[in-house]
Amino acid sequence: MIKEQFNFNEVLEMAKDIEVRGREFYSSHAERTDNDRARKLFQRLASDEDDHYERFVEIQQEFQNKTGRSDDYISDPQVDAYLEALVEFTVFPAADEIGELDDLKSILDIAIRAEKDSILLYSGMKEQNEGETEKVIQKLIDEEKSHLVDLLKFDAEL
Repeated sequence: MIKEQFNFNEVLEMAKDIEVRGREFYSSHAERTDNDRARKLFQRLASDEDDHYERFVEIQQEFQNKTGRSDDYISDPQVDAYLEALVEFTVFPAADEIGELDDLKSILDIAIRAEKDSILLYSGMKEQNEGETEKVIQKLIDEEKSHLVDLLKFDAEL
């Protein structure tokens, strides 16, 4: 079995893509909803996604400084497209699909599914990795679980 199927930087690149898509999703729906509680929840989740993104950038920079590894190949358009495709087809909808959702229940269903899918994606990655990469993936899983709980509570109260 390959223990480093995704290296540390690849995991962080995918995580950053997921956080950007999540921020776009939640921000868009925070602006469009008439429900004040939903707006506040979506604004907080968008802010959390932004914070997560910044933390992942910092973690990635620290790793690169510590190890001297930059994995410059990640910026190659083909590699970037591959990692983005993994995220696009498994987690949050693409930006051009966000506007198609207009009722709160559908938005919550998509958000709940996206958070679950994030957890599943990261869990699968975690099984194939060890060391620092595994630790980062576990942090991602814990944070996505927190989002899922918040969304499920809100959905149950509707």
